[in-house]
Amino acid sequence: MESLPALRSILQSIPPARVRRTDVLVIGAGVAGLTAALAAAARGARVLMLARGSLPESNSAWAQGGIAAALDPADSPGAHIADTLVAGAGLCDPAAVATLAHEAPALMRDLVELGVPFERESDRFALGLEGGHSRRRIVHVGDATGWAVTRVLIERVRKTPLITIREQAQAVELLTAGERVVGALARLADGSWLRVLAAATVLASGGAGALYGLTSNQPVALGEGIAMAYRAGAEVADMEFVQFHPTVYRTRDGQGFLITEAARGEGGLLYTPAGRRFMPDYDPRAELAPRDIVTRGIVAAMQAEGCDHVLLYLSHLPPDLIERHFPTICARLRADGLDPVYQSIPVAPAAHYLMGGVRTDLNGATSLPGLFAAGEVACTGVHGANRLASNSLLECLVFGRRAGEAATAGCGCAVPEPDPLPVAPVSAPPPVNWRAALATVMQAAGPLRHGDGLYVALETLAHWPVSADPGDPKALTAVNAALTARLIVASALIRTESRGGHFRQDYPQPSDEWQKHIILRRNAAPFFTPTIALAVTLAAD
Repeated sequence: MESLPALRSILQSIPPARVRRTDVLVIGAGVAGLTAALAAAARGARVLMLARGSLPESNSAWAQGGIAAALDPADSPGAHIADTLVAGAGLCDPAAVATLAHEAPALMRDLVELGVPFERESDRFALGLEGGHSRRRIVHVGDATGWAVTRVLIERVRKTPLITIREQAQAVELLTAGERVVGALARLADGSWLRVLAAATVLASGGAGALYGLTSNQPVALGEGIAMAYRAGAEVADMEFVQFHPTVYRTRDGQGFLITEAARGEGGLLYTPAGRRFMPDYDPRAELAPRDIVTRGIVAAMQAEGCDHVLLYLSHLPPDLIERHFPTICARLRADGLDPVYQSIPVAPAAHYLMGGVRTDLNGATSLPGLFAAGEVACTGVHGANRLASNSLLECLVFGRRAGEAATAGCGCAVPEPDPLPVAPVSAPPPVNWRAALATVMQAAGPLRHGDGLYVALETLAHWPVSADPGDPKALTAVNAALTARLIVASALIRTESRGGHFRQDYPQPSDEWQKHIILRRNAAPFFTPTIALAVTLAAD
């Protein structure tokens, strides 16, 4: 197994930086980061938020489908738990899932009080159905739920005096004092550097879908937070489990645009370009099967007919239903000259969600004191091997709040000065078109995987640059992105079975031996715990 880089820093020189002190540092400004910041401020903590782009730019804002919560009298948190465990394919943490499901209903009511305009039917929530759910339990705001929630949280954050926001701030390294995380080093838009010292740091930097090229994610979703946490010594888990959304439309400019799960929940059907409906032959749940199964069904259909897409039909549904439930989708497709009320939508699977990430407990605490994580960057144990639809925004809300509250425990304590960051050896810069180069390599860790391809991919990534000039923000991003790519590929190569979002063509069946988690930690010897059954070491000094 090719080892992962053991470097503690990617900086070829340490730039001069201004120092800012705060109680809680939040890295990331999606729903998880916003929720964590509000929770910490509610307990009297001074919070500094670093947003990678402008404040509304996050995967959370792009989320369409909705939020799962047992709000119907015929539903229950227990049923929500059961559906989540089934989707997770034996790797969910039951305590985390129970926390998620039981806290969901009250959180939805809290969001209503904050001003989120969830759709209603008379005096009740209008509840949608999505793949993998046994009940209608998806609350939504049309097909722009993520933006509706994000907008309300941003408004609340901006009105909170204890929260300061720095936009266009690229966090590059976590700062540590011994084993404790004490803040982060960030590059600002004007090229200057800021060293933030904090009693607690909440990592909420999002996932890594943009590593794959075609994705439903924002272009900045490159897993940089995971790379920073790994280099600092935090444990990361379940990195092989990547969820590919089965129905993503490629826009005219080549970007991925997600066609929400709810489109199939409301009756959308999948056909090949030749006119064959294929999902009933692939799974008895047809279009309402879990995402990994629908994804593999689509890939199999494309391979059988030699095409690069299939067709999603909504045109048999009432036009007013399509217009009412999917206004954002209708507007975006019409901008490309396609009307979903009358025409089929060409779609293909694309990278959507990373189930793995920085390993946390129920309060967002990581294996490093002072470091918390929430949202897609974290591995809370909720999703296991495959995320159930519409549990992602919910996870951000539930565990973002818990992480923000827990992060305040050390407020008022003196923050030690960080250890000096080492200077990394100079390495060659990444390729000019490094995004395309990474996406090509990551095809080996796509919906269908094979050990031979994964090994070649890991060998290729072993030659990727491991350091960058601090004056080159794109190179800094590329190096962090490549490290996260290596964590994904290495984990996928280690797991010699198929489970959830991880499908190995050379090991197509699940194995009882692999009902356990792969933990990666820089410079660590293998270890075992009752809840995390397997650890591996891929780096050594």
